Amino acid sequence: MRRRSALLAGSSLAVLTVTAVGAAWAQSPGDAIPLEEISVQGQGAAAERADGPVNGFVATRSATGAKTDLPLKETPQSISVVTQDQLRATGAQTPSEALRYVAGVQAERYASDARYDWIKIRGFDAPEYLDGMQMPKGLYSWPRYEPFGIERLEVLKGPASVLYGQTPPGGLLNFVSKKPLDEAQGEARLSTGSYGRLQGAFDVTGPANADGSVLYRMVGLGRLSDTIVDYTDNDRVFLAPSVSFKPSDDTKLTVLAHYIRDESKAVQFLPANGVLYDIPGYGKLPRSRFIGEPDYDDFKRREWAIGYEFEHRFQNDVTFRQKARYMSVDIDMPVVRNGFAVSADPRYVDRLAVRFDDKATGVTVDNQLSYDLRTGPVSHSLLAGFDYRDFDLDYVGKSALFGRPAGYPGFDVTDPTYGTPVPALGPQGSFRQTLKQSGLYAQDQIRFDRFVLLLSGRYDWVSNDTRNRLNHTSLDRDDEKFTWRAGLLYAFDNGIAPYVSYSTMFQPAAGFSSAAGSIGTGAGPDGKPYAPTTGDQIEVGVKYEIPGTRSLLTAAVYDITQKNVLVANALGGPQAQVGEVRMKGFEAEAKIGLAEGWDAVGAFTYADSEISRASVAGVAGNRFPQTPKYQASGFVTYALQSAPLQGLTLGGGVRYFGAHYGDQLNALRIPSNTLFDAMARYDFGARNPQLKGVSATITATNLFDKTYVSSCVDRNSCYWGAARTVIGTLSYRW
Repeated sequence: MRRRSALLAGSSLAVLTVTAVGAAWAQSPGDAIPLEEISVQGQGAAAERADGPVNGFVATRSATGAKTDLPLKETPQSISVVTQDQLRATGAQTPSEALRYVAGVQAERYASDARYDWIKIRGFDAPEYLDGMQMPKGLYSWPRYEPFGIERLEVLKGPASVLYGQTPPGGLLNFVSKKPLDEAQGEARLSTGSYGRLQGAFDVTGPANADGSVLYRMVGLGRLSDTIVDYTDNDRVFLAPSVSFKPSDDTKLTVLAHYIRDESKAVQFLPANGVLYDIPGYGKLPRSRFIGEPDYDDFKRREWAIGYEFEHRFQNDVTFRQKARYMSVDIDMPVVRNGFAVSADPRYVDRLAVRFDDKATGVTVDNQLSYDLRTGPVSHSLLAGFDYRDFDLDYVGKSALFGRPAGYPGFDVTDPTYGTPVPALGPQGSFRQTLKQSGLYAQDQIRFDRFVLLLSGRYDWVSNDTRNRLNHTSLDRDDEKFTWRAGLLYAFDNGIAPYVSYSTMFQPAAGFSSAAGSIGTGAGPDGKPYAPTTGDQIEVGVKYEIPGTRSLLTAAVYDITQKNVLVANALGGPQAQVGEVRMKGFEAEAKIGLAEGWDAVGAFTYADSEISRASVAGVAGNRFPQTPKYQASGFVTYALQSAPLQGLTLGGGVRYFGAHYGDQLNALRIPSNTLFDAMARYDFGARNPQLKGVSATITATNLFDKTYVSSCVDRNSCYWGAARTVIGTLSYRW
């Protein structure tokens, strides 16, 4: 309920937000501001904070864009927030699936992969952060956080180096984990569905002692499931305990940990003949085709982390925050795959046996001081910080081509026969790499009347040391760089807020590189280290908070230039630094929440990409791989308000992913696809108080089971898109 107060209009008051779920409170950045409206949230809704839960699809605050708790409508940069309620409604089971309805994001590029997320933002690979700190990532030791364990998934679009250090120009993903709340509550779920899925999950939180100074939370999930691909599982165990200590209103320490165990098999690299093109006399390969060896192929991931978040507020309105985490991701992956050689007969492929043992560990620390003050009519939200990360990457790879005896044409993909002995593997690569980054950053968010000016600057020192244990050589590189950002926004009385921003980025080239099955050590064909990638972006946009609703509409145009870009070399060998890439685009997004029971999200993306300079022949002037010009999506739910169907919520969505090229030579054109989703949920407690908290949900993605090509990297590496998946969930919340 919103109302104007003539008594309070024009007064200078500190804003106190009272929370119904959790004891968090926040004071306005300026301490005393003209207050014209009071927002009262009833029915047990919690006042939103940047790291807490969101009621519905529409978040109004975020800390990802500025490392401080700010309204989204006052942040002069594009930020999308996917809430836990949206994840529940759309049936998202992975981070890729969670991003299906976000503008500017290319997710599920290799949709049949049960192991990894392959996500791009504005055409560039997206690094993943957990609670604002980057997760370590090796050549194959990629983390994959659990969507059930988060309050929200936030997408920061555009360069973020000014606050986070070395990042690509497209943006980053930030998983905001569930943390202890001071009101006892919980949830239990039991799910079943397509491919023999059996899944259980729980989430319990509350005070651990009488005075509420110690809070706890335990989140867990277990899954046993097959996939559409023969012999390939999708099993997972996830546990995330956390505890908060609050000795006073001004001091809080939260200790967080998580453990993940995944078991599956490798994604199937299928030849273009059989996926993108027909095999003469046969047609297309089925989506279930497995071309590995069932008794050899395996995939195991062990991921765990422990860390803390500390906050202390001093009496002079200075707040100190420190975050720290140690994290480990360990991958064991023996696999038989397509051997990267095109056969004269499209029914047959050579196969390659490989084994990857890859481990990434990392220590991250972020120290922050914030101070809110007013100088006359101008208020300042000051932030200064120092962060540090030390990642250790350890990779051992072995491989061997299957021999081809006389009269043996290869592996028949149209009629597979398994059981061929796997040959003895020889060394492919053995590397140890240390990545260290230290950064000093400062920021001021200045408010004058209805203007908001955001100024940020950062200086980074980066070292990258790589040892090749096979040839006993090493490659060391040290880089340093200053990056900055400036953004200006004006908030009109009617809820419209236009803005303009400019930001720069800096990303040293990784020490490991992979192309056509070969492993490099951070050096180009001439043996010299890759130069750091640099770039910038200018963005002009507008945000509109519809008065009287919980809705936010955003639109933006952007122009990104990135230099010294690393891409897979289509001719084989080490990766190539193609020179320069230009990304220009337009994005529009709507998050709508209405009191009448409607929730909706919509997105539109136009991306015009060009490899403007390249060192590989035939590449300059081409479009950037796996980046369609057009994407569009929308998802709507409606909760029926009156008997006899009160308690029933129905929803549906549509997703369009435009045609694109899979490779940098633009030789493989992937057709567009349009997919439909649906959901239905019934709240048994709506008409029967004895069943309060009990609900049943059915979600269906790719409802009509459309067969489509997700992507092709080359003529030997194509991927079918995700098939129809139906999941039914019975849940109890208390």
